[in-house]
Amino acid sequence: MKSKFKLEWISIFLLLGPFLDVASFLELGGTLSISMILRTLFLTVLCFLLIRKKNCLKELGITICIGGVLFCYSMFFLKQGMMSSLSSILKLIYLPICLLYFKRYTWKDNKLKILEIVLFTYLSIFLFSYLFNIGADAYLETDGKSGFKGLFSSINEFSAIIVSLLFLVGTNLKKQRKYTKIGILLLLSFCVSLLIGTKVLLGGILFTIGYFLFEERKRLFFDQSLKSKWMIGIACLIIVIGGTFLFTQTRTYKNMKVQQEFFQANRILSYNFVNRVVFNDRLTFLSENLEYFKKQPLTKQLFGIGNLDQNVKMVEIDLFDLLFRYGIVGFAFFFATFIIFTPWKNLKREELIAILLLLLISCTSGHVLFYPAVCIYFSCFIANSNTNKKCKQ
Repeated sequence: MKSKFKLEWISIFLLLGPFLDVASFLELGGTLSISMILRTLFLTVLCFLLIRKKNCLKELGITICIGGVLFCYSMFFLKQGMMSSLSSILKLIYLPICLLYFKRYTWKDNKLKILEIVLFTYLSIFLFSYLFNIGADAYLETDGKSGFKGLFSSINEFSAIIVSLLFLVGTNLKKQRKYTKIGILLLLSFCVSLLIGTKVLLGGILFTIGYFLFEERKRLFFDQSLKSKWMIGIACLIIVIGGTFLFTQTRTYKNMKVQQEFFQANRILSYNFVNRVVFNDRLTFLSENLEYFKKQPLTKQLFGIGNLDQNVKMVEIDLFDLLFRYGIVGFAFFFATFIIFTPWKNLKREELIAILLLLLISCTSGHVLFYPAVCIYFSCFIANSNTNKKCKQ
């Protein structure tokens, strides 16, 4: 008997995502990494498939043309070299092309099931690397902070993926009343967040739990008897007090204390505390980038200072890194395509919230909008699949 099990190539690529990130951490392939090669091939295939869609040739043509212009600018004007210029431009056009593809093509597999497997794979690889002490710490010993990143290069990218997938997958499982699966994923994610020690991942998990409880507020609280309501209220109070104490024992809190003490940011309601502790000094980098950018000639203001300019550190707030590194032209192109290529009216509430979570993370810790490992999930969230109603093409 022939097996009916068959996955689309797009699903296979997504399932390979966690392993490509591990390959990137291990630097397999050197400068021309396996991760970069496969993601470039993926983008090339998307372009060829989009060429077959006559109703999107205009959008694809404009995307490729602007990418080509910025590539030539990076290579010949900024002299960043062919590979660096190609890598830079591929990052810029990765999300627009992915969005355009998923807007025009139907993803025939069950996308939520695929994303559930991807989420579980990321969590499993991380916990496996911790249990067997394989991988690396998230911080240098001189930083005074503690945290483990395992076999992943960027804890910011990893955290953004987990937060967005956990919310979308968890919402779907809740609709199916698969509470055991939700509990397992939340528990694994919570353990991972404690090991990493970052604010984004822990905050995202707490948001997801809070959202689920809010959605179930009628059944869990308002439909209960008065006696039960009192007991629930007391239990919640104990959980809040106990949770606050337990938070002070986590790596996340201790890392924030290290940051606070190093910069002497003692006043919580102050710019210094928000900048140094909440944003990890990113607002300082923003100010330095802005001053440097304003002093550049008009050409660099229009097309960017490039990703290799070492005169200023990357802000790691994607909105501003796009502007400074790709200029006004690159910034306008990216957000115009993001707005136009995203079928906002067709999005379900949970898909929209997942996208908004990624956007929020891009404004706090970065590594989302033009980082291929993360930004592909924007397009996955808008995709039509056998779990969604098909949109008119």
